[in-house]
Amino acid sequence: MPITITHTHADGTILTGSRKGDGVWEIVKNHGFRYSRDVGIYIRGSRDQDAQRWRIDAAANALRERGREVIVDIDDTWRPAAEREAARSDRAEERADRLDERAGLAAGRRDARQAAANRTLDGIPLGQPMMPGHHSYKADRNRRERAWNNMDRALQEDRHAGHLAGRAAGVRANDAAKDNPRAIMRRIERLQAEQRQLQRTLTDIQDRPGRDSYRERVQRDLDRITEDITHQQAKLAQRAATGEFVAWGPDNLAKGDAVRVGQFGWYRVTRVNRKSVSLDSDRWPQRITFDEIFGRRRDGLQWDAPNGEPWPVDLAVKVARWAQHVRRAAAAGYDAEAQVHAMHVRWAQRLVHGLDLTASDAEARAFTPAEDDPRTVADRRRLAAAYLGVLERLEAGERVPDIVASLDVDEHEPEWRMPAGDPVDRHPQHLHEGDIIAGVWDHGPSGRTLWPYFAGPVGNVSDVEHRRERGDWVTVTLTDTSSREFQTHQWLAVHCPHSSEPAARPPAEPSGAACAEDPAPSAAT
Repeated sequence: MPITITHTHADGTILTGSRKGDGVWEIVKNHGFRYSRDVGIYIRGSRDQDAQRWRIDAAANALRERGREVIVDIDDTWRPAAEREAARSDRAEERADRLDERAGLAAGRRDARQAAANRTLDGIPLGQPMMPGHHSYKADRNRRERAWNNMDRALQEDRHAGHLAGRAAGVRANDAAKDNPRAIMRRIERLQAEQRQLQRTLTDIQDRPGRDSYRERVQRDLDRITEDITHQQAKLAQRAATGEFVAWGPDNLAKGDAVRVGQFGWYRVTRVNRKSVSLDSDRWPQRITFDEIFGRRRDGLQWDAPNGEPWPVDLAVKVARWAQHVRRAAAAGYDAEAQVHAMHVRWAQRLVHGLDLTASDAEARAFTPAEDDPRTVADRRRLAAAYLGVLERLEAGERVPDIVASLDVDEHEPEWRMPAGDPVDRHPQHLHEGDIIAGVWDHGPSGRTLWPYFAGPVGNVSDVEHRRERGDWVTVTLTDTSSREFQTHQWLAVHCPHSSEPAARPPAEPSGAACAEDPAPSAAT
């Protein structure tokens, strides 16, 4: 059977006609060929490229010297740019799907190992120790060791499944990043540079004799890059037509404007060039290309995009300063000064909305408009400026009562409000959709403490899950999609808007009452 080496732009360079153990692989691997179970013997990176004839010819000659019949079939017809991009995305999705499938198999092996360990441990009475010297000691030890080994393997498979799932997510993110408009702008710049280089080369060899084949190859590369540039420019034009993305350029920038360079801040423009702008800076950056510009300021107004709506620069500055304060508060750590600042950030949000300073973060977040709703952009900006004003008064040492007395409470209606009155105590398995959690009770040496770290309207309550010596657990999910696991004996402070009269609770229970439709709760632990 002859060995066939074929090359097309769609499939790349592939060797067929070989079987395991026939010696072909041992010969061609020295000439740049590789092997995979999915493709077979191939040259890596040969898709959508002209054939690497020096590798193909060297491999073919080496095989012929060993007495093998070799057929070489090369087709260097290139595919349109749109077809190449679609094929690349399809391959990326297929690779991500394969990784997801492998992650699913690893998760299945994890579950099987964990189930095997549970079956073994379920046969051992809770708290039963091993008894050295007893006739059953050796068998009992072996059973436990098998269970422990299965638990270790389950942990390894769980980590492997997470690793594969992360790789799949990375493949999809990388493919999506290639379609980012700013990445497309950079790609066009690179392709245009290659186009100019090919045009210069073509001009240099235009009248040289004996260079016809080289001239044809350069012309092919030039035609291909020109077609690719047209395709990429069409993608940007389509986004501009729909208003999804409009690039900054010489037409909408001028000397004296201030531009935002990524996340590095604002710089004054000293000159607008054909493909970049020069900045009034004695350090980096001094010149940036248009894909690095994320906003412009002129005449007291700021534009976040060339086709966007202008808004006052002083308001934009306040919004940016508030965002910086929020980031600083999130990274407060254990530094005393940073913790005071973080406390003032929380207070500012509560005071603006007329909330008590002890209100939970969930109550404050309920007043924040959704970020994915363009109609709430003005509301978010207005609130940021209001938060900043109160924060600056707190940082200046002004007393909270004085701030409250002079502050107009924001009238923005939240997604939900914490009901007035005292909450009742409920176990998590007795919650209902629509109940509003005020916090979680903690029973310590100093008594009961209500922690509002998990608060808000209930969206879903899972079935009770039995975890042997760890007890029974329930997962509670709020309407904002945050969730937390609780043991069934834990107490939560809950407002029950769907309940009528509360039922009395035995004196031994925590203070408060159960909702009328609840079963009588057991004694608190």
